[in-house]
Amino acid sequence: MNDCIRSQQPKDLFNITLEFIAQHAERIDCLLGFPDIIAKQIFSRFIHFNDCAVLQCANQKAIVSCFVTAYYELVLESVSLSSSLIVFNEFFDSFTVLFKFVREICLCSCYLGDSHELFENMQNFCFLNKLCLKKNCLRDESVRKITLPIRMFGRGPKNIEYLDLSDNAFTDAIIPWLAAFKKLQSLDLSGSNISIKSLHDLEKKCSLKLCNSESNIHPIITKGWATPLIQRWNDVCKKRRESRNIEKRNMYFSKKRLQMAEESLSNTLNIRTSKSPKLVLKHVSFFGKNIESDAPAIEFLQQI
Repeated sequence: MNDCIRSQQPKDLFNITLEFIAQHAERIDCLLGFPDIIAKQIFSRFIHFNDCAVLQCANQKAIVSCFVTAYYELVLESVSLSSSLIVFNEFFDSFTVLFKFVREICLCSCYLGDSHELFENMQNFCFLNKLCLKKNCLRDESVRKITLPIRMFGRGPKNIEYLDLSDNAFTDAIIPWLAAFKKLQSLDLSGSNISIKSLHDLEKKCSLKLCNSESNIHPIITKGWATPLIQRWNDVCKKRRESRNIEKRNMYFSKKRLQMAEESLSNTLNIRTSKSPKLVLKHVSFFGKNIESDAPAIEFLQQI
């Protein structure tokens, strides 16, 4: 009886107002200066009560941008999209807005390829500290694109400290470009085609030291207000992600991105993903004051 009475009680004015704003979020002009504790509740209701949250449209990007502009990394601090190419492509425009203040991004096993639009948008990811692009069918061109705004204009993802580029077909050509990351603390190039000589050059340019150990890049998790939103996007794309065959025809994202995925997948056979030596470089500070001689590293390199 008590439950029945409670269910018939009207909602308080505060919650009615929040739901009304969330359902008409596209009409919000600006949230600058608005208390974040209230904005978080509006954003949460927008995710659950507004169809716009899960339908790719101009309003979705505008709404997400409105919150990101006012609350920065509170909306999304870190994100893991490992093996989630379809959801990443489907909501790519909104992701580029969410990534503006993000600090950690994991896009492992997404088969992006060098031509993906992500690399042209990375000039806006100035707060990025940790990036994982393991197993993405990448070649030298992708690194050139990522570092170009840093080398030319001194902007872009120049604050990256932890970078995982393992299991991609990189060559010696990327060494001068990697030197653009002045704050590198850990770099994983395992499974690439980098020569011993170039590894020595990289050690000198970036104050790194090759070590025979696993990468110390901790797992990246999705964190921020947008976590349930990204989960809803994943749920929407779940049926499209049931098969890991990326060549499967998908009508939910552009033909251009579909073609890029297919081209990327076709290059996977050229990537050394098994029996590859660990090529993990760490900043000399990781070794402390009692840095041992280079003999172990040299011996390890000779085994490659």
